[in-house]
Amino acid sequence: MAYFELAFLSLLWGFSFLLIKIAAQAFDWIGYAFGRAGVAALALAAVALARRVVWPRSLEVWGRMAAMSLTGQVGPFLLFGVAAHMITSADMALMMGSAPIFTFVLARMFGLGEVWNARAAAGLALGLAGVVISLGSPFAAADPSAAHPGLGRALALIAALGYAGGALLSRPVSRAVGAAMAATGSMAISGVLLGAAELVADGPPSIAALMAKPAGPVAALVVLGLFNTGLAYFVYFRLIETAGATFAALNNYVVPCIGLIAGTAALGEPTRPTAWIGLACVLAGVALTGSAAGAARRIAVSSAGAETR
Repeated sequence: MAYFELAFLSLLWGFSFLLIKIAAQAFDWIGYAFGRAGVAALALAAVALARRVVWPRSLEVWGRMAAMSLTGQVGPFLLFGVAAHMITSADMALMMGSAPIFTFVLARMFGLGEVWNARAAAGLALGLAGVVISLGSPFAAADPSAAHPGLGRALALIAALGYAGGALLSRPVSRAVGAAMAATGSMAISGVLLGAAELVADGPPSIAALMAKPAGPVAALVVLGLFNTGLAYFVYFRLIETAGATFAALNNYVVPCIGLIAGTAALGEPTRPTAWIGLACVLAGVALTGSAAGAARRIAVSSAGAETR
């Protein structure tokens, strides 16, 4: 089940960068971030209300969800909103390939309990090699129309760091209130914060201005909010809760390959024959790391059971 959820999440987020690039044709960075979080928050809140979910009353839980929101949603959404005007969708997807490495490093630095061994490390290395092979040098000029590619890639890389931090912060919250509430609560906070930023930057929203925007970017933003954000974050937090933040972060090895294919097919962004070799390395790295982490967890559970007997 964990591998199915990982594949589904990878598919959703792999197409996200294509949708971000399309939405950026009509929205600035704050407008894009607010639209994405706002649509996702409304959809998740509607589902929560329909299911009569009890919202958390603990200030500590809301504080943790606020930290998740700032680190893993508000910051990365804004950064990708800027980067979308500077680099290609494939470049943005490539930078996400660094998220599992960031997750591993942060987990080790702060002692957050991720289980690692040589096989898992080899899987990470193989997956990272696949990302590099599939997209080539991140410093190569991928699109003559891209503006400030170096700065855009740096912003996307910082966004990947934010996603890694948000993933690690979300695990205790998901365990405490469930994946659905973790996604709903944190996204509601993100929607409010980004709505306030949009209000300060551009004033009260105008329905007439929204209706005047091209249908393609508006549709891309709505789809991005509903499926690639709302639904994806629910699956993401559930996967973190059941399989761990580092395993969940492995989707970011598959995402660049999907982002490459989507950008090439829909926007005519250049591709390379080595993409398929890289994809094979990515999938092998995911399988290797996942099997190693699963084996380590089984050993830990068996050891704990033996100690209680």
